[in-house]
Amino acid sequence: MDNDKKKMTLFSSILMGIGSIIGASIFATTPIAIKIMGGNGIVWGFILAALFVFIKTWPEMVASSALPANGGSYMHLTRLVHPSMGILHAINYLVVGPMKVATMALTFSTYFAMLVPSIPPVVVAIAITLIFTVLTLYGIKIASWVQNVLVAVLLVALGMYVFMGWGAAVVSLGDVLKTTFKLSKLWAAMGIMHGSLIGANVLIYVADEIENPSKNIPIAFIVGTIFTAVLYAAIAYVAVGVMPQWFKIDNLATVAKVFMNPAALTFFISGGALLAVVTSINSAILMFSRSHMAAARDGLYPKGIMKINKHGAPANAIWLNTVIAVAAMASGYNLTDVVNITSIPGLLLSPIIFAAVFWIPKYYPNCYKASYIKTPHWLNILIIIVASVLSVLLGSYVIKQMAPKNWITMIVFYIIAFIYVVARARYLKKKDGSDMLANMKKPYEPWLAREEESKAKLAKGNA
Repeated sequence: MDNDKKKMTLFSSILMGIGSIIGASIFATTPIAIKIMGGNGIVWGFILAALFVFIKTWPEMVASSALPANGGSYMHLTRLVHPSMGILHAINYLVVGPMKVATMALTFSTYFAMLVPSIPPVVVAIAITLIFTVLTLYGIKIASWVQNVLVAVLLVALGMYVFMGWGAAVVSLGDVLKTTFKLSKLWAAMGIMHGSLIGANVLIYVADEIENPSKNIPIAFIVGTIFTAVLYAAIAYVAVGVMPQWFKIDNLATVAKVFMNPAALTFFISGGALLAVVTSINSAILMFSRSHMAAARDGLYPKGIMKINKHGAPANAIWLNTVIAVAAMASGYNLTDVVNITSIPGLLLSPIIFAAVFWIPKYYPNCYKASYIKTPHWLNILIIIVASVLSVLLGSYVIKQMAPKNWITMIVFYIIAFIYVVARARYLKKKDGSDMLANMKKPYEPWLAREEESKAKLAKGNA
């Protein structure tokens, strides 16, 4: 079969991006953000969070447009910046990936309990994780087809929530937009809300499995993020517009009960909340498994993790992510713990991801010039600086919301990770004399080919 027939189209990429964004986070973080802000400013919070997501993700989009590769930012950091930066990113994703899946699965179990309360939530969470783990083992084409169907039903359910809820609101949109709020609380809420709008960057990590990734990934990201931000702002307004007593909002189903009949509520929970979660589980497993695979290819993890099955999926990398997620859920971490733990690394360590853009013009100047994204280098650097400052600023506010056990868990993990990396490098050196850091510096062959193609294309254009 032609390899192009196994890849995602632009349409599928857009739906994959939307389904990745609309997931557990909107249902899990909206009530948390409302309680942090007191309900005031939640609509502005989502709009500003979307702007922050654009600024924060733009450097990754620039790098992916110029140099697409499975593994995304890990590949850019190891080949363009320094292996140590890629290692930190990979180790970070070894936590963030499974925790993201755990967040989604736990949220799924919360809403599933409204329909079938007799099954223990943890059992439900683990079961849905295993179901989508098996699904992703059949390759990107099957996963994207399932995603398309689920996202279509999901958008119908969320659209119903917005239109029915808008008519039932007792507080006007104008009043919600005019309310005042404390800036410090807005920052703290945005630090959490930005995570509910990040998701389209999943495409960066499966770039080798997308048609024309240099063009289609940026388009899918822009369309998906703008569409979802507007939808989220509308959902947030309905929540506080229907229930001005915001402290009673435990989840969006609590709000939906006010204006939906039993049949509509059942569809919203099953077609909205449940499908939103599973679409994100699907894409998260795809995203993080590719990062694990790329790191294993360089020797950071055992070589077996990079093994590709007959469907073109990194089966062992997928199972690695799932096993850690299941262990986290079985250990008793609750949803708030998981949201906080995954928000901090994503904010405070983001600047290392941005750094790759600095070096693209040096190593792959023609790829940079010929990429679909044409923003000037000085503007990209300015965006990186702004994104880095905002990431650190928002991260510091989220830290204040964390319980001691959350950040103690993080610190212990990074200490263990450092010991592992040193031991792994020594083991490989002793076993067969291989240099793990040197492997991470080796140029990615498809990039070298792209550089030559871009050079010829630019020369032809200037002729």
